[in-house]
Amino acid sequence: MVNREEAITEEKEVLDISQKEFMTLMNSSECAMFIAKSGSEMELIYANDKFYSILQYSKEEYTRKFGNNVMATVLNEEKQKLRNLIARQAAAGGTLKLEYRVLRKDNSIAWLSLSARAVVKDNQFIYYSSCLDVTKSKKTIDDICNAKREIDVIANSIPGGVIKLRISDYKLIYANDGYFLLTGYSRAEFAMEFGNYCDNLVYPDDKDEVVKYLETAFKNHGLLGFEFRLSSKNGCIKWVYINGRRIDDDNGQPVYLCVLTDITDKKKIEAEFEDNVKRADVISNFLNSILWTYDINSDTLSRSGNFDNTYLQQRKLYNYDSIKELINSVHPDDAGRLKEHFYKRRENKGQSQGIYRMKNANGIFQDVEISTISVCDSSDKPYKIYGMTRVIDDINKDARAVKEKTENRLVSLARAARAKAEDNITGLMPYSSFLNKADKILRGREEKDHYAILCADINEFLKFSHHYGFSVSNQILKIFSKVLLDNIAKDGICSRVDGDYFVVMFQYANHKELMKLMSSMVHTKEEFDQKSGSVRFGTTTGIYLVQPDDDKLEDMLEKADIARRSIKGLMGNHYAIYTEDLKKDKSKEEEIIDQIYNSMRTRSIDICLMPRIYKSRENVIGCKAVPRIILDDGQYIESVKLLKYVERGGKLNEFAFISLSSVCANMGAWKKQGKKTVPLSIEITASELSIQNAVDIIDDIVVRRNGLEPKEIIFEIHERYFAEGTTVFDMNVRELCKKGYQVIISRFGSDHTAVDALRRLPLTGIKFHGGFFNENMDNKREKVIFKKIAEMAKELGLSVTCGGIQSKIQEDFAKEIGCEIFEGEMYYGKVRHNVFEKCFLSD
Repeated sequence: MVNREEAITEEKEVLDISQKEFMTLMNSSECAMFIAKSGSEMELIYANDKFYSILQYSKEEYTRKFGNNVMATVLNEEKQKLRNLIARQAAAGGTLKLEYRVLRKDNSIAWLSLSARAVVKDNQFIYYSSCLDVTKSKKTIDDICNAKREIDVIANSIPGGVIKLRISDYKLIYANDGYFLLTGYSRAEFAMEFGNYCDNLVYPDDKDEVVKYLETAFKNHGLLGFEFRLSSKNGCIKWVYINGRRIDDDNGQPVYLCVLTDITDKKKIEAEFEDNVKRADVISNFLNSILWTYDINSDTLSRSGNFDNTYLQQRKLYNYDSIKELINSVHPDDAGRLKEHFYKRRENKGQSQGIYRMKNANGIFQDVEISTISVCDSSDKPYKIYGMTRVIDDINKDARAVKEKTENRLVSLARAARAKAEDNITGLMPYSSFLNKADKILRGREEKDHYAILCADINEFLKFSHHYGFSVSNQILKIFSKVLLDNIAKDGICSRVDGDYFVVMFQYANHKELMKLMSSMVHTKEEFDQKSGSVRFGTTTGIYLVQPDDDKLEDMLEKADIARRSIKGLMGNHYAIYTEDLKKDKSKEEEIIDQIYNSMRTRSIDICLMPRIYKSRENVIGCKAVPRIILDDGQYIESVKLLKYVERGGKLNEFAFISLSSVCANMGAWKKQGKKTVPLSIEITASELSIQNAVDIIDDIVVRRNGLEPKEIIFEIHERYFAEGTTVFDMNVRELCKKGYQVIISRFGSDHTAVDALRRLPLTGIKFHGGFFNENMDNKREKVIFKKIAEMAKELGLSVTCGGIQSKIQEDFAKEIGCEIFEGEMYYGKVRHNVFEKCFLSD
């Protein structure tokens, strides 16, 4: 019994201690706790210290002022709402969750978060409650909401799209109004159409590139920044610039925050600007010109255009010294006029134009036209000068120049009077009869019939007339016409159109027979060469195989002629059959001729100078102009190969005159600068010297335009030209010598020795070529002949020169036979004009 009482007493003591500790725990809690009865004012039964401290009251102050009323400190506007929430949540059962505002002792307002559980006791609800002061949290949330609203306002004020993009599937997490304005869709339309996935809006051609940029930036954790095209709702293509940064979203997924700017107008302006630049560049290249702007205030000259043939390559010249260097590239005779021209435009509004001689990329003077116009500011004072420098194309465009586009030669000849006359040399039908008969046959042909048109000529036919006379050339015409009649034109449909040009129409059964006919023609022609013992000659033949749908004979003749021209220049007897590829491509020869002519037209002939020495390399007494042409494939063509094209005449007939004009302009400038010049030699062909007024052209270039003396210019004429020289050629050579120009026979002894020319023309020298010695240096007979030629020339008062010296052996041989003047790569080689001026000219 005693033990039981002791146990009860001990249990009470334990319980008393637990309550005391629990009360201590309640009062030390950071959370306010209280017990209250239900009712409109909720009577307070118990509250811990934190409850009072939240409201900034002590227990006594609160009791004295509000009694046991829990609702007393709740804001009046919150009370009814709070009662309604308590009633609603109590009816639903479970824990009450409330947030409300209270007025604290210092009149500040605090937010409380209440959590309470209702327990029924004595038929009345008792609320066991806890609450926290969430004022700071509520303020933070408000700040976040306000910041979000402000961000939305700012984002929607940006002139462009702002998006948050999920990289894994390109879904929009956020997009401002500007983005949807950019795409042309509303938010609802975009969501319905694309499900908020934005990759479908990228222009298809740019899609792969955009994905590549995004993936690269994502892997490297880098910034985004690129341009792409976007397809908007109305079908318009817009250019967009995207700028973005990678961040991690709330859920840890990588996203990109991006700003998209509409740059369509910028792109249009750029395209227009690029088109303007391209147009200016194309026109500048076409006109062979440079466009430039001089800013007077900053003293800066900006240039654009074709710089290929320009002495100064800089596109910007920043000060007067560099601009002065540009003016110094003008010929001394023209520099004063250009300075005056420039000064006028600096001082006064207006425009000026003038022709001046300026150095090109090779340091050679050429004629250019400089046009300028000055523009003024509001004060009518010039502040900029716009100008253009254009190389003048002054190749004569009279009857001597060959037009680049001519009427079909065969068609034009058909209208000539001689086309109706019989051929007295070969006995072939007149060309007009050929056309009529061929046209009649072709119109009446059947599908099974196979016809071909043949055009042929004799290689270098004019040389046979010059070397051997008309009797031999006529014999060649007869032989070739017989070859054609016996092998190809067995039915006689053959005619000689003009000179050595033949046309044939013939029928063949199949391609195998055609090959036999052509082989037979070549074989028969070679047999004639062997049996007759006459001069051998080569032929070039073009063939066109008539197609079923062909109906114009002139087109068929033209195609056969294209085939002939495609192999023109080959030695021996050759033929070609027309294909469509031949029509598309010019023959190699025509391409080269066109490129040479273009260099003449644009004054881009690259001319170097080869120093000429007397006895030893230290004694430079002159130079030789060595022109060369840079072809489109980057290769050079010069010397003998270049002359091969020039000597044919036609539109290249003024090559030597243009080259002479360039080198004489430089020599004239050197003299004006007080330099002591040396004689200059240049090669000239028979076709150029066969022009009626050739001497007047030369005199105008040398004396009148550049102030040089005739004795300072030496013309080198290849030996073979004297063998085939015309009366006009002889007269012009005499006239040149009479005026004081030096004329020498070059490559003497390499072809048909022009001793007769030495006898009848007042020449001033002869010139051997070192390359010819390679074959004959061990031949005593040849050495004796060369020695005697040199002795003869010296007795006649002629200079004896040897060019093309490339080795000591050649030099020794040339000296042994009597040469005293030398040129060649062994000494100094070819040098630019500015190098020659610095190294070999003295003041």
